[in-house]
Amino acid sequence: MRFNDAVSGAVLLVFSIMIGLWSRSFPAIPGQEYGAAVFPTLVATALGACSLLLIISGLRRGGGALLFEGWARAPGGYIRILCTIALVVFYIVAAKPLGFIPTMIVVLLFTLRMLKVRWLPALAVAIIAAIVLQWSFGKFLQVPLPWGVLSAWRF
Repeated sequence: MRFNDAVSGAVLLVFSIMIGLWSRSFPAIPGQEYGAAVFPTLVATALGACSLLLIISGLRRGGGALLFEGWARAPGGYIRILCTIALVVFYIVAAKPLGFIPTMIVVLLFTLRMLKVRWLPALAVAIIAAIVLQWSFGKFLQVPLPWGVLSAWRF
């Protein structure tokens, strides 16, 4: 299930107009010909142009406002959507007390199993990916992820 491009384009067009109007309230920078509003105005203009192209494309293609793709008709399609939302909620609730690594292992394992990956490869990928993400966010990006129950084994 997805929205027609004309609907998506209309929503983005409204958003681009809001950005453009909001950027007009930015103060001018003394001594410069252009101010803080230049970049947001350029982004709003580009987004508005792309939105118009989406609207034209959607109107040419036709169809209803809501299009049902093959996956929406497949058995279990909506269950997978609900499971994905539940996994996001689980991460939000469990990441701080459990820590990033155990929580992400559970999320990745369930996601990979939902995609019909066999148990052993799914478990291996989930464990390795969670550890690599924790390490790369902590060391390279300097973004502290919660350690939770594994705080004694920080690296």
